[in-house]
Amino acid sequence: MSARHSPSRKLLATAIAAIAVLGGVSACSSAPSSGGGSTSGATTTGGTLTTQFAGVPISLNPALGGSGGSAIFTSLPYDSLIWQTGDGTLIPDLATDWKLSDDNKKLTLTLRKGVTFTDGATMDAAAVKASLEYFLKAGGGGTRYAGPVDTIEAPSDDTVVINYKSAYPDGPAYLTQYWSVGQIIGPEGIADPESLLTESDGTGQYAYSASDSVTGSSYTYVKNKDYFNPDAQQFDKVVVKVIGDPSAVSSAITTGQVDFAGVNPTTAATVEASGLKLVKAPFFTWGLTVADTQGTLNPALKSAEVRQAMALAIDREALASAIGADFTHANGQMGAEGTDGYVDGFGFEYDVKKAKSLLAEGGYPDGFSLDVLTENILDGQTTISQAIAGDLGKIGIKVNLVVKNSVPDFIQASLSKQYPAVIWPVVGANSAQVVSNFIQPGVTNPFGNTNEKLSALYEKAQSETSASARTSAYEDITKAANEEAWFAPVLSTDNVYAVGKNITGVTASALNPNPLPQAPDAKYAWKRTK
Repeated sequence: MSARHSPSRKLLATAIAAIAVLGGVSACSSAPSSGGGSTSGATTTGGTLTTQFAGVPISLNPALGGSGGSAIFTSLPYDSLIWQTGDGTLIPDLATDWKLSDDNKKLTLTLRKGVTFTDGATMDAAAVKASLEYFLKAGGGGTRYAGPVDTIEAPSDDTVVINYKSAYPDGPAYLTQYWSVGQIIGPEGIADPESLLTESDGTGQYAYSASDSVTGSSYTYVKNKDYFNPDAQQFDKVVVKVIGDPSAVSSAITTGQVDFAGVNPTTAATVEASGLKLVKAPFFTWGLTVADTQGTLNPALKSAEVRQAMALAIDREALASAIGADFTHANGQMGAEGTDGYVDGFGFEYDVKKAKSLLAEGGYPDGFSLDVLTENILDGQTTISQAIAGDLGKIGIKVNLVVKNSVPDFIQASLSKQYPAVIWPVVGANSAQVVSNFIQPGVTNPFGNTNEKLSALYEKAQSETSASARTSAYEDITKAANEEAWFAPVLSTDNVYAVGKNITGVTASALNPNPLPQAPDAKYAWKRTK
């Protein structure tokens, strides 16, 4: 694959032709990009950019850090091998070119020359190989995004080859700034991983400044004077403030305390009325994940009939309307409309009578008690979680919501294998990417359970070489996922951002719903107008 090609010609063509909704980050059909402010007119460099994020970083060590929007904490100091622009195109970063073999089992990357880490070491093939291998061994929640890696080779100073055990066409997309596998760490950082919690060791435009930061409140990044493309650096400093309460976020962006913020759908209209630009793009698919599909903690969950009953008991339309129809969409299948593998007219519908019948067929006519783990950062005020719990109560399932107050705490709790079900959003540009959340170990599959049917369909989709055959395989995954009902999909939601009046160049799309301020090419970076 050429470095300047986005992951799928077919899907990009669809993106031009139609407005769609996506729950992922890689190439798929999309809505047109939306931007914050005009990119025309005079701009200025320097000064401080202040942004907002809803929660604390999962980790400042990229190998243990978060993905999506939370990648801001690690993408600022750690360049990725490949960069994804606001419209979803993949462009060079630390890798200037890359190519997938015809069977999608070998990815060859050509590295940029003349780049150094903040520890002074040269960024070369040996260093990149060491970083990728460290990531695979570190045990972070994003390990599965690396794909089925077999071996990593460094045949020359500027060439890295990733060999996969099986086909992995999504490899390049997962080496971008949003997925920590592609964020390259320097030799000193790898040698002393604990040091990465207080100082960064990357090649990025900025370096983490612990002395200017307040843990749990604000995280400051200062300009890297040795960055390989100084013209791309638009700010002297970037500060990420942790503000989770929707009203506090609204106040911070409308009063100018921050230049950029992710706003809640319930406050978006107020923010827009203040004269600020809103940028939105579809992202999450929310639902109830049955983690304990073998019934180890809760025997009822081993029954497919019981799991299907839970999915049918949820009133998606009512919840979408209550949260805000402009940014929230009822959805009864795991992929959002517009993703590859979405099946028109298919999905779980609200049917309490049928749900009760299935519950009885599964051996639980009177229901049962269920502990469900959730959090109140992404699911603000646990609105979605409480609605799901209330609907399950209608068929006799008594839900005990266990709420964590930070994303890291939620992830740790989920991986502890103490909770039979969790409420957590998933993303994916196609059905294979989404279903991987449930058939590979991770926060939505903490028990490491396997499903022969879904795994076989996943492998088939990955091995298909034509776009039409792959789409057909994705659709088979979508249908099979509802039959197995490991995941009860509920809503697809948009990411909604507010952009300060003096900031320009902020773009988001279904192909890339998580704007980040920096880019290796100045034309893609955010800018200040005064």
